[in-house]
Amino acid sequence: MDDADTVFESLTEYDSLPLSRIIQDYFFRYGSIEAAWRLRQPDSELVGEFKLSHIMSALVNKRMDKVWKGEDGRQRALYSELRVFDDTPQTGSGYMALMRATPGVSDPEIWFFDMRHGAMPMELDYPGYLEALLATKGVIGWQFLYCPPELSGSGLAPLARGLKEMLEVFPRLFPDHDYSDLQTRLQERL
Repeated sequence: MDDADTVFESLTEYDSLPLSRIIQDYFFRYGSIEAAWRLRQPDSELVGEFKLSHIMSALVNKRMDKVWKGEDGRQRALYSELRVFDDTPQTGSGYMALMRATPGVSDPEIWFFDMRHGAMPMELDYPGYLEALLATKGVIGWQFLYCPPELSGSGLAPLARGLKEMLEVFPRLFPDHDYSDLQTRLQERL
């Protein structure tokens, strides 16, 4: 699983997933990359976690319908196409990022799953997701900022304080990154 060419050839040949060059450029060879952290200040809501799975493992072995079947035929059909590539096993938040992998697709759609609200499409592609994850350091619920505002409202509400804190603290900690897009996205969803 550490040779990109072999992985992407296998996904094309055996799983009918001819993933695009832009996705291939974000290949990492490890089985997973993960972190869980909390800001050590009294009354802080700032906590983060991510567990990125190797792309082959996610697409071949991590079917959403093995985790959550769905409540109706429409959900069951959608969940059979979704593959988990990022989740939060330490915090147990019930949040997962998913790729919609159907035969022939070269750029899978990215979805976000919240156990209370179901699956929502994200306004990101796979590389965009990884870039946003780097910028947010996996702050719990950051993905809501990239879901359509009309879908993220009630799920975002209990996380708003932590996301606001992220956007107050991170520009000071990471001054080379521009957080204005995330600030705008949060305001649009509050």
